[in-house]
Amino acid sequence: MKIFMLRSKPNNTERIDVFLRDNVVTIGWQETGDLTNATKEDIREALKSNGYEGQSLLTNLGLVNAFVRTMQEGDLVLIRQGNIVHIGEVGPYRWAKEYEDMKMSHAHSVKRWFTPVAFNQLNASMQSLLKNIRTIAQYHGTIEEADLLKFISDNPEEKPNTHIPAKDKENLLANTLEILKDLANNATDEKVRLEAARELLNHLKSTY
Repeated sequence: MKIFMLRSKPNNTERIDVFLRDNVVTIGWQETGDLTNATKEDIREALKSNGYEGQSLLTNLGLVNAFVRTMQEGDLVLIRQGNIVHIGEVGPYRWAKEYEDMKMSHAHSVKRWFTPVAFNQLNASMQSLLKNIRTIAQYHGTIEEADLLKFISDNPEEKPNTHIPAKDKENLLANTLEILKDLANNATDEKVRLEAARELLNHLKSTY
């Protein structure tokens, strides 16, 4: 089981709401096309054909290869959303045609999202991983060193108190609403705008 940090902004657009709603994680680099069964050299050539060269080619090759080939079914992915960290168990890589309009078809399904964890509940090595500025980064320690088993165990006795403080819940809700408002007003895909507007309406109905 490998552990990855992933940012939820393919093509610099925040998609955490889509990730959690659809049980999926994605990246950009849509222009490479479907990379199912691609080798590292296949990915290199796909990037080169789209203008990547030199250090940029090496950097982007490492990122895309990590998501497409290194990340495998059963691995863990951690995504930070403010003071909250979402932990998911991923499925295999696939080319998700349903996200072509969003330009984020490189995808892994998420078999399950575990209970969200407050950032400050993670140990120093996990906090350091989540501060990485790259799109994706792999943790090279063991699952025991990551100290994540207590957050993903199916045994309730092995789980810590993952209660999220009220202030953090309020911040998470505020961030989510801002994302939905932005999507409803600015998303280029009409379906995305309508879905975001529907989620906002549902929230208003539940509030009043």
